[in-house]
Amino acid sequence: MADIENETSSTKVNGFIEKNKKLLIFVLCAIIVCLIAFIIYTNVAASSKQKALSAIDEISYTLTNESASLEKSELDARRYDAKELLQAYVNKGGIVGTRANFLCAEIAYQEGKYEDAINYYKATAEKGKKTYIAPVANYNLASCYEKTGDLVQAAVNYKLAAENKDFALAPHAKFSYARVVEAQKNFVEAKTAYTELYETYPNDNWGKLAKTRLIALGDEGKAE
Repeated sequence: MADIENETSSTKVNGFIEKNKKLLIFVLCAIIVCLIAFIIYTNVAASSKQKALSAIDEISYTLTNESASLEKSELDARRYDAKELLQAYVNKGGIVGTRANFLCAEIAYQEGKYEDAINYYKATAEKGKKTYIAPVANYNLASCYEKTGDLVQAAVNYKLAAENKDFALAPHAKFSYARVVEAQKNFVEAKTAYTELYETYPNDNWGKLAKTRLIALGDEGKAE
């Protein structure tokens, strides 16, 4: 009985395959074509990304190579050329857009164009939010906001940078956050931030400096 049932099932399967042979071949071919297209697209995308990164590296090298010996006019010309070339990459996503925006931000900061630097650092932090460069962008963004007098946004970005424990300048960022909120006369928050910094990094120079600020706030009768 079981043999008869197996034979019947096999017959049905064979019959289905024979009846739908053309359709099955078409579906199989479509899958193969899609797979080949995906492999080609992946390879092309990887090649395109590598070419873009190489171009950005070349722009960076041309900008900085022996720049210390340049006259201001020559350095300004290099910066202008670099920014023009980088415009081809700033709107791209991923690491390409991240690096292009970061380099543009650095140039704008060096030129004292802090509003432009803010826009580029914002784009860097957004495009590279899952990379090591995000806290660097937040830290530099905070510095730009300080330069423009926006202490609220400076505090926000110093705090973001400080919260990334993998960021080498996290203690400095935390101190800068505390310093900025203290400048806004938010002494309670400043005291909290200085305390957290000292307790987290007691042997770091910024942790030690935070301790001195806590003593000063106490002596001045602030944030009791």
